[in-house]
Amino acid sequence: MGFHRSSHAVWDCRYHLVWSTKYRKRALAYEHEREECKKLLRDSAEQHGMMLETLEVDIDHVHLYIEIPPQLSVGKAVGLLKGYSARFMFERYPYLKRLLWSGHLWEASYFVRAVGEDVTADMVKRYIEHHSEQAQNAVQAELFPKSKRKK
Repeated sequence: MGFHRSSHAVWDCRYHLVWSTKYRKRALAYEHEREECKKLLRDSAEQHGMMLETLEVDIDHVHLYIEIPPQLSVGKAVGLLKGYSARFMFERYPYLKRLLWSGHLWEASYFVRAVGEDVTADMVKRYIEHHSEQAQNAVQAELFPKSKRKK
């Protein structure tokens, strides 16, 4: 993970995502179900240009540390991941649909937190607050000083 470049952007958009099974049911009770769900989430992420750093599927919830390209909103990315995994989990394990009688594997809600490696909220605030002062002095303000940049 790190900075990525496209024709018009340089980006580093990392998130911690968490969502649970519908009704927080302990639906993914077997290891093979959880492993299959991990595979499906990895496949979906790869198909949509997301990069999964860490993934854990538990009996009743999922945790991801994921990089999402800026052209995808977090909500859209979560929808793609949930939809793809649910569709194929129900196909491979039809008994899950009976257990989760609503026809949904995942709750509609999710938790998201943006994650930064070297940049804190205070650093960004200071950068923004002092940016106009530095611009007046014809000095380009740097959020990532050269000595701190990763090679």
